[in-house]
Amino acid sequence: MLFTRKVLVLSAALVLGSALGASAADLGSTSLKDAPIMEAMPAASAGWYARVDGGYNWFGGPSLSFDGLETSGSKQDGAWSVGGGIGRYFGRGFRGDITVDHIFDSTTETTLVGAGTSKFDVSSTVVLANLYYDFNRGGRFIPYIGAGIGYAHNSTSSGTFSDCVCTTEFDGKSKDNFAAAAMAGVSWRIRGGQTTYVSGMKDEPVAVSSGNALYLDFGYRFLYLGDAETAAYTADTTTSEEKLKSITAHQLRVGLRYDLN
Repeated sequence: MLFTRKVLVLSAALVLGSALGASAADLGSTSLKDAPIMEAMPAASAGWYARVDGGYNWFGGPSLSFDGLETSGSKQDGAWSVGGGIGRYFGRGFRGDITVDHIFDSTTETTLVGAGTSKFDVSSTVVLANLYYDFNRGGRFIPYIGAGIGYAHNSTSSGTFSDCVCTTEFDGKSKDNFAAAAMAGVSWRIRGGQTTYVSGMKDEPVAVSSGNALYLDFGYRFLYLGDAETAAYTADTTTSEEKLKSITAHQLRVGLRYDLN
């Protein structure tokens, strides 16, 4: 009887030992060395954004013509502008947007040699499709460069032509033009959108952005706005309209950009 009990205990020990060995073997087959490697989570990024901008514009010396009369001393005052738009991130540092800006009245004055002086205002509405490249995307300070093409609607107001004898009033006119822009600046992430790094199964950390960032933009933009012209009027027996040719503007802009998702 005692011998039988010893045999049963020994048999149970052998069975238990075999089971533990099998379990250890199973655990060994699922070690970190042989375990499947999880793919790194792709970096989350915002898709769409909205923006609002304001700025001040300095105009290059206008090339102004009036048929039959020589002009001199033409100047165009500066003007404020305001605008907004909506855009999208494309990845790899690229983003694009559609913007609409209105440049308020700037006063243009010119002297018609031997005749008199004219004065009128010019305003512009500009629609542009823009493409940018962001350096240091995901950082707090993000320098960028960009370019855009589109359309400018330039309008002149009613104005006056004055000589030594009298003052002649004339009407304004609108003209549509091709427009283009080149820009550079820096964005400062002032809220949200913090990029954090979590440990992945590979050697490199994984970047995860919380989105919904708010940026403050500081930028310069060069604008080509095309031409503008007034309605025809008569000066010194010559009837024609005044034409501003190849209007260009240097803009300093400040804006807010908000990631929508």
